[in-house]
Amino acid sequence: MPRQVFDRLKNLGLKVAFKKKEEAVCPVIGEDKIAEYQEKAVKKLKKLSRHGYVRITSRGNSAIFAALFIAKKINPKPKLIIPDQGGWISFKRYPLILNFAVKEVKTHYGIIDLDDLKEQSKNASALIFTSFAGYFAEQPLKKIFKICKANNCLVIEDASGAVGDRKLCNGKYSDIIVASFGKWSPVNSGYGGFISSNNPEHFNAAKEVFSMISVHPSFFKEVIPKLNNQRLKSILEKAEAIKKDLKKFQIVHPDSRGLNVVVKFDAQTLPQLLDYCQKNSLQYVLCPNYIRLNERAISIEAKRIDFLKKIC
Repeated sequence: MPRQVFDRLKNLGLKVAFKKKEEAVCPVIGEDKIAEYQEKAVKKLKKLSRHGYVRITSRGNSAIFAALFIAKKINPKPKLIIPDQGGWISFKRYPLILNFAVKEVKTHYGIIDLDDLKEQSKNASALIFTSFAGYFAEQPLKKIFKICKANNCLVIEDASGAVGDRKLCNGKYSDIIVASFGKWSPVNSGYGGFISSNNPEHFNAAKEVFSMISVHPSFFKEVIPKLNNQRLKSILEKAEAIKKDLKKFQIVHPDSRGLNVVVKFDAQTLPQLLDYCQKNSLQYVLCPNYIRLNERAISIEAKRIDFLKKIC
């Protein structure tokens, strides 16, 4: 890969790591143990993703770039589809490095419009989207996959908010899954992520990218006990409790599962919502905001609650 591409990756926030072999050996854990922990972590992720091939990465963003790189090589079409809201910031930035033309598919408050997807996916290399739109609304994964498969468009599911979910983070309906284990994710290690697939050609296509990604050797042991759905379940339950408290307000997608609760507001209701957040020690994000909702609303961040210290 040309030097200028490396420079662009660094400028856009993708950490490119180069380490000598001797620097990659943890002084506390021996090489044999590192390999053992890595194998255990990968085995768990294979089960959670329902994919046969898994690569642990240093960041969720590293996994996203690798997935886009795979799409460019495996399905070389000029267009990449992203949702018009409820996505992730890297969905707009990283495709430009690979000379993709980024097109937005229409959504209904983050949930992908299937009719528009039928048209947009006809000449697209891939669709990348989050399992829970903006972390607050469940995507119809099976229907999305069926449409994209009919149009030879790869499905890249960013499952950062859904690792361990019974329906989402599902390799049966995603060509590639990526996820972050960063702060406030259900698997909240504050570091790391993964990419998975059922197609070995995908990982062969990403060898150049994988060679740039270095994972700290102690991470494999640290992440193993967090690779479950316990924290995810508790966050989902907390979000439902918040919805019950705020049932008189204008909740967006009130009947959909999510890790956050997004509520539209006006001059009269905003002070009430802010007071509720303050009294209940809840963090929030004000919208419009691409990674949540492109309308005036408040996203109450149930996923940021530190109420599972024993688990996470």
